[in-house]
Amino acid sequence: MYKSLSCVAFFSLFLSACHIGDFEGQTTSLHKSVPVAGEELLEVDVDVPIGKLEIEAGTSTDLYEFDLDYNERAFTPEVNFQKRGSTGMLTFRLSGEGKHVRRMGKNRLNLRLNPDVPVVLRIKNGVGESQIDLGGMRIRELSLENGVGETSISMLTPNKISCDRVDIQNGVGALKMIGLGNLACKQLRFQGGVGGSELDFSGDWREEGDIQIEVGVGGVELRVPRSVGAEVTASKSFMSGVDLPEFEKKGDTYVSYNVDRVSKVLRLRISAGIGGVELKWL
Repeated sequence: MYKSLSCVAFFSLFLSACHIGDFEGQTTSLHKSVPVAGEELLEVDVDVPIGKLEIEAGTSTDLYEFDLDYNERAFTPEVNFQKRGSTGMLTFRLSGEGKHVRRMGKNRLNLRLNPDVPVVLRIKNGVGESQIDLGGMRIRELSLENGVGETSISMLTPNKISCDRVDIQNGVGALKMIGLGNLACKQLRFQGGVGGSELDFSGDWREEGDIQIEVGVGGVELRVPRSVGAEVTASKSFMSGVDLPEFEKKGDTYVSYNVDRVSKVLRLRISAGIGGVELKWL
């Protein structure tokens, strides 16, 4: 996998800029759950600037439930839920500069979402680790702004509905996405930054995905199952590389060896900057 050698340096500079000091403060815990009340859609906005974020499927009786541990001297949780018609709207933000926090792990949010209500999920994370398990949920839309640290997103079981759009922006951190085929996504847009990324397209492809990938400094590894074909349109700079094994160039398009043998074909538009793109068959 292509990796950015600058990631560690950027991470160190970022932490220095944040002026993270030695004062730990007091850790406070908060638990909250809201039962289902006829919602047909749940829109969720989550913003965790520092700390660990976990998102997973919850129970069928609760619309959402969360457990939060946070440094009360440096951060304040802002939680707002309202309902408009049959749509529930949850906004969660952990506000505060965090300039006196020595250990990022003091903040930890575990959020569980209803598995039966379709979800529009928007995530913004900063410094820390994020583990997002979408298995068992009904994902209508997904967006992520990944900051510094490691983020893992998995969808190991098929989405119960079609996903209209996935929009991913990776910053300095490392990003790994597994089971993208299970999302049944119609459109996927990925913007890479300094950090390296791995996009695993395994899963049950029910849609012929339209995929746009913009690569920055960090490299991107694409893992594609042989059960689907791929047509790739690629543009690159003289400093970048696009490695597409078992593809044949036809005009301006690279076509995989198996397009005439499979029922689903992924259409990828790749724009590579300094970072390279490597495709591996599964």
